[in-house]
Amino acid sequence: MDVDGTSVPNAIDAIPSEKVVWAIRSAQEKVHVCVSTSRPIFIAKDVIRALGIGDPCGINDGTQIYDPKTETVIKTFPLSKNATHAVCQFFFANGRKFMYNTGGSEKWYEKGLLPEMVCGLAVPDLTLEDGEALISSMTHIPDISIHKVPSYTKGRVWIAITSPIATKLHSVLEITKLIGVTPEETIGIGDGYNDYPLLSACGLKIAMGNAVPELKAIADFVAPSVEDDGVATVIEKFILT
Repeated sequence: MDVDGTSVPNAIDAIPSEKVVWAIRSAQEKVHVCVSTSRPIFIAKDVIRALGIGDPCGINDGTQIYDPKTETVIKTFPLSKNATHAVCQFFFANGRKFMYNTGGSEKWYEKGLLPEMVCGLAVPDLTLEDGEALISSMTHIPDISIHKVPSYTKGRVWIAITSPIATKLHSVLEITKLIGVTPEETIGIGDGYNDYPLLSACGLKIAMGNAVPELKAIADFVAPSVEDDGVATVIEKFILT
């Protein structure tokens, strides 16, 4: 399941409700429960802990697999150096300010300060129209995956660029290998544009009531909204009964 807008409200300091925590802990007696989130580890780990998750999780837009039991990142899928250079050159040419993510930190780019390994690049807080235009203008760049990620600012999106093998779909595939199930045996729950690959990887596709229309269009079931503890409803309906 996704985090922001799914298991917790879409806010950087959000905490899960008691009902959602109870449902997740009850579900763990029968199934594995994992998250797949665009949050980097330094923002994700406290929420993962609060949710009581013990199974592997996809974090940082699918670029990393995190083990909550040992609190370590066990796999990383960075951008290639060629792709990083190409995207940076594109942003320079178009006057775009952007951030880079190393897996352990997220910073605004200052020329000459790019680290050796980059997990992702992002342009924050764009209007949906500007974000879609930016995506369209980058389709010629090879060896990248581009995601629209809901911003903590209402009505805005981040445009995140990662490796083609670093999406929520790929994190589901990696996690299912680790826990010994097939993707067809999984339930996927999400709300945002970047949860389309998450649901696409799963056998049962569930969109939150507050999900974007594109996600509801492929869902097998639409749960109540995050404010109404939709994750708890999903667990009660499909796992506990």
